[in-house]
Amino acid sequence: MDYGLILSSLLIAGCAELTRVDRPASFHGAASAGVLDDGYEDYAGVIHIHTTYSHDAMGTFEEAVRVANAQRLDYLVITEHNTLQPLRDGKQGWHGATLVLIGMEISTRGGHYLALNVTEEIDRFKLTTQQIIDEVNRQGGVGFIAHPYFKKGRWKDWTVTRFTGIEGYNVAHDTLDENKLRLALWTISAPAEPFYLSILDRPYDPLAKWDELIRRHGRIVGIGASDAHEFHLFGLTFAPYTIMFQLSRTHLLIQGPLTPEKAYDALRAGHAYFSIELLAEAKGFSLTADNGKRVLGIMGDEVLLEPDLRLTAWLPAPAQLSLFKDGQLIATTTNQAWHVPITEPGAYRLEAARHDKPWIFSNPIYVRPAPPPPPSTPPDNSGLAQPDASPETTQPPNTSEQPGAGADAAMQPPK
Repeated sequence: MDYGLILSSLLIAGCAELTRVDRPASFHGAASAGVLDDGYEDYAGVIHIHTTYSHDAMGTFEEAVRVANAQRLDYLVITEHNTLQPLRDGKQGWHGATLVLIGMEISTRGGHYLALNVTEEIDRFKLTTQQIIDEVNRQGGVGFIAHPYFKKGRWKDWTVTRFTGIEGYNVAHDTLDENKLRLALWTISAPAEPFYLSILDRPYDPLAKWDELIRRHGRIVGIGASDAHEFHLFGLTFAPYTIMFQLSRTHLLIQGPLTPEKAYDALRAGHAYFSIELLAEAKGFSLTADNGKRVLGIMGDEVLLEPDLRLTAWLPAPAQLSLFKDGQLIATTTNQAWHVPITEPGAYRLEAARHDKPWIFSNPIYVRPAPPPPPSTPPDNSGLAQPDASPETTQPPNTSEQPGAGADAAMQPPK
């Protein structure tokens, strides 16, 4: 990302107000009548963050943690470029009310790859892209293709397999990179929220690629990524953590208290959704598969097609809802709760927007065909008495002794 051009443009336009942001609306505690309890807690956090451990960031680790605590985030995932130095420095763990996890962003030959839950640095020069993915898996990690449509660093190797997922939205490259001219033209008098709302748009290309990968590989997990760096120049802060942490959050659905192991398990399973929370928080959103009596699965799960199967969505506030099946839009509504009968197998995911701006993106629920019924077996009559066979009734006629008897004669019934 050409941050130098953005920074100089911002200074020309005098956009000092980009550092100001108000707390988004919270809908916590709203009633969810008619929605079954799935037993999961919703933990909100930010994935893909850079600090001064990276060569191209000016925000400090301490500042990222301060903002996370101020915004009541449950976790952060720090991913410095090609290094685990923060892990070696003991930065992973609880900082106030926020759990900080350390991963890294690896510059592979095929593109950038987020490696989480790894403890050993990986030689990106000696290994191919697939070998790096395999090494992350060998270490018990989870991995995500980063900013697949970054103009200066697109993901190039789509032959790879066994990766966990993909960034369905990356703030730095799907929003800021695409709006440099508008960044340059913004004036000093404009507050932050209208400006950032004006450049928000649905990330069409990453979402289409995500759907394609699901069709090819099965379960592929989608996450939101901040890719926050934060820059300081002449006493001003640009692309600050305060804004970047609201423009992309990934919510993890976990049973019980948050721990590193449970966080990574949720990411592997796709028990997650991502959101843009500049104006409204998303915590409390749910998408489940149920039969009206009990929950059969949550986002990321596979469920079997059965009678009365439905998807149930509930949101913290009314929104414009779009339901996709295998990447194709199949239904829309505007509501806070939505029950959709499901009659066909497929990968179903939901998107929500408010005021025509993207808000929430679910991971899919995978509906699989019901298994065929077991083959029927004939009744067991072995315990019943059988009639006695007699020579008179079981011996075939001796047609070979009849003059002129041939095949046609042999087929005649005995007289």
